This record gives sequence, structure tokens and C-alpha cells, in this order.
Amino acid sequence: MTSIICCQLRRLRVATVLLGAGFAASFSAPAVSIPPGGLAATQSGNDLLLWFATASPNFYTVQTSSDLGQWTNCQPGSPGDGTVKMVTMTNAVSGGQAFYRFVAQQPASLVLPQSMAFSILGYSCGGIHEQVSAGFDPNTGLPTGVVALSTTCSGSGRGGVSTTHRASAVVVWDLGGNVISATPGTTVSPTTPTDGLGDVIYNSGTTAYLVVPLPVAPTSVTAAQTGDQFQVTWTPRVANPLTITYSTLTAMPIQSMAPVLTNIVTGPATNGMIFSLQPQTTYQITVANQTIGGTSPASVPIRVTSSPATIPPSAPTGVTAIWANLDPTGLTDTLVAAWQAAVPGNSPVDQYRITITDTDTESTTSQTTPGTTLTTFFTVDYVPNWSVTAQAHNAAGWGPVSAAVSLGGL
Repeated sequence: MTSIICCQLRRLRVATVLLGAGFAASFSAPAVSIPPGGLAATQSGNDLLLWFATASPNFYTVQTSSDLGQWTNCQPGSPGDGTVKMVTMTNAVSGGQAFYRFVAQQPASLVLPQSMAFSILGYSCGGIHEQVSAGFDPNTGLPTGVVALSTTCSGSGRGGVSTTHRASAVVVWDLGGNVISATPGTTVSPTTPTDGLGDVIYNSGTTAYLVVPLPVAPTSVTAAQTGDQFQVTWTPRVANPLTITYSTLTAMPIQSMAPVLTNIVTGPATNGMIFSLQPQTTYQITVANQTIGGTSPASVPIRVTSSPATIPPSAPTGVTAIWANLDPTGLTDTLVAAWQAAVPGNSPVDQYRITITDTDTESTTSQTTPGTTLTTFFTVDYVPNWSVTAQAHNAAGWGPVSAAVSLGGL
């Protein structure tokens, strides 16, 4: 989770630093007063001193911007420890207009799941204690470290002696904080606290923490229709694309009662699909990237209008039929029909029509179901032979009928 507090500095003509909560601190203030969650400032010659309180294990970074648009880091960032931190902005007072803020990020803990710890240690008496020391592997760029494991088991009977079991594991995590591998051992390649791409690992107490920057809104979003889907592409704006855990694609109908469409694409992908487009509907499409640092702003919206419905669905496949709830009188037997979804054409399937035919008399009975339903039932006598077919419908009309499936009487 990330919280952001902003303040503003204007050159020469403004004698105060304006803070987000309406709090103002004079440049010449002899003491620093920091509101809860706030940022305070004092002047020292041409330098600006920024002050903020910290809390463990959050990670704090001061950033600056000339227009509240693009933000850049003023310092590498530091773990919180419950103290007040100070950052010096050299020659800030004699510079042009600038805005400052600090970003407080809640890091991800790099730990070994207890089930995996047990598979290495072989014991768990009231839980397994972990002591983690980690950094970035310079060869793979992935978080890597040693996890020391221990658990203490009480001796049995009166006067029993407790036994402490110990082991160590070399663990590799991905940039979402998930374990990739864990093997017994104590030796790893040299590790560093940063990977040169803005990602940071720091060790505090018994835990290692991973911090990755908050992503910026993706750019270069495009969308092209294929069938009843948009194929969406985008360009992430993160220094390390591997930090992206998932992206959210959203298609918002414009001046239409059609539903909002969303899809989540996992991992650092740069393309994905938005499904079930309504025909001749204008959608506003955005993409947002997610890392463990938080969610980016949505991309600049683009508008795309879907094609008219001209292609009906394909025939459903995988049609099956079985008997259920057999009635000895033959009056309330249940024929259960099921099928696999049809390929939708260039608009979504809105309904299915299922038809059963008494092959002895050629009489038929049909039912329709919503386009998301793939099963239905009929109450009929089980004595005749029955055949079952399915047919899909969309805004372009009815598609072809499926192959018939026969279900003999019992």
C-alpha cells in the first residue's frame, strides 16, 4: 500500500511551504512541526530541508515534480524505523517552481511458506521460526537469500528435555514476493540491496522486505477487434517489467447500457483480450498495471467502436444427454442435456436452443437457455428413443445445429 503527501515550493515570492493538509511551515521556523502523516520543511540558506516521520517496516522515498505530472526520486529511499527523517534539497530555494512529496510504501515480506519450511526442516512443533537474509542475485536479478529455520519440540514425560531442530534453505523469490524455489543449503551468490532498476531489498529483524516502485500509467494502448473480442496491446512504464504482477483491462461503454467489460492479465504481459463485445458499441478502453508497490493510474483512454453483428455462432460441440430421477411410472423422468460453448462469431452468444426429438413419432420439444448456461433438462417418458441437438444465437441470428446425440429408452 502506498500513501502520498504533497507539498509545494514557489521561488522567492512565496515564504511558506504549502502542505496537503492545509498546514504551513515557515522557512525560518526554529523547530520542525510535522502533522500526522505530513511533510514539514525549513529553509537553510538556499537549501530546503524536508522532514517526515517514519514507521517500520514501511519504505520512504521523497520525490519532486515541476508540474505534478512526472515525479522523480530525490533520494534512494530508506526503511522506516520510527524516527523523523530529513532530506536536503540543495539550492531548492533559488531554483524554479517545484513540488515535493514523500511516498510511504508497505513492502512485501520475503518469507518461506510454513509448508515448504516443514518439507526442508522435517519438524514443526508449534510453528517454524524463520530468520531471513536476502538481496538481489546479480546474475538473475531475482530476490535470493538464505532462510535459517528452527523449531523447538518439548520432551515427553516429566523432566523431558526440549530439542531444537535447525536447517537452512536457499530461497529464490520472484518480484511479486512469491517463492520460485527452495533447496537445502546455506550458500548463495553475492547479493546486493538494489538491482539498479529502482527495486530494493532490505533486512530488518528476522525478515527481508522487497520494495518495487509504483508503476506509471501504461502508454501506446491499441485495440483491434477479432470476433467478439478486442485484442489490446500496451507499453508498460516501469524500469523493470518483471515487477508487474498483473494488468487490468477495462472497456467502458459510451452512451450505451451494455455492461462494462474487464479482464485481468497475469504477469508482465503487454497484450490481452477483452471478451463479449456488444455489436456497434463504442468502448473507452484503459489499462492499469499492478506491482506489489501498488496500482498505476489508468492509461489515457482510447475509443474503439465494435463492428455490426454479421457472423452467427458456430454449432455447439460436445453435446451429451443422460437420464436422471428415474420414475417407475415413466411420467417424470428427467433427461439432462449438456453442451460446450459455441464459438460466438462477432457478437456474444445470448441464448441456446436445445431440441429433443422422439425418434419413434418425430415429435419435438425445445427449450432456450441464456448464453452463459450450458445445461438444461426435460421431463419426459424414458421409454422412447430420443435425439438431442443444440443451436446457438447471437445478434447476427441463429447458427447451425449441432450433430444429434441419441439417448435410448430404459
